[in-house]
Amino acid sequence: MDAELVTAEKYGLFWARSFVEDESGRLIADGLYIYQPDRFWEPFWVLFDRLGQLNDYCFNQLVASETKLSELQAEHERAIEDKASGAEVFDYLSEQIPAWVDNVAIFAKAAPIVLLASFTEWGLKHIAISLFRGSPKKADRRMSDIQFYSGHLVSCGLEVENIDEFLSRVGIFRSIRNNFAHGKWNEIEKDLQGISLREAFTGVSDMFEAFEDAAWRREDALA
Repeated sequence: MDAELVTAEKYGLFWARSFVEDESGRLIADGLYIYQPDRFWEPFWVLFDRLGQLNDYCFNQLVASETKLSELQAEHERAIEDKASGAEVFDYLSEQIPAWVDNVAIFAKAAPIVLLASFTEWGLKHIAISLFRGSPKKADRRMSDIQFYSGHLVSCGLEVENIDEFLSRVGIFRSIRNNFAHGKWNEIEKDLQGISLREAFTGVSDMFEAFEDAAWRREDALA
């Protein structure tokens, strides 16, 4: 649990819809930023269930990466204290520790953003197929799939307030995914400096919650 709490404090993520309080009842870690629908509608229950799964997978990977780096650093400290440690031990650690520092700084944080980008595209398309039996093909390749599918849903009658704000919050995903695909590590590192993983998951959850609310309002109006 200690490793989980340390990771939660650093990244803001935690197990979806779970929380931990200290002895005084103060919330010290939570995954309450993942929305849970109040009313049952299968497409949205599936969507938010999978978002929770993605959150938990990413949090687990962060915990594992941080733990691996901590173990290597602790091993290095023990090797320094042990006068019997050979050069091969220090050679190994001098390669592994910098590699895992990079893994934690770049890969471990970029991977959730890349996965969130794909998930967001899938989720919007999932809603379009489930509610409106599909969507037209995108004609403008310069437009992102997220913009295209969200625009299609709005045109189908899902009136989402502040849709531009939601798109702005998830818009950074595309550049990071593209830079990740092309190995532009310096650009990725710059982009990641201004990103909170908690805010990234919250932004996606909030956007789909807004679409769910719009879908219910449309359904109630047609009833």
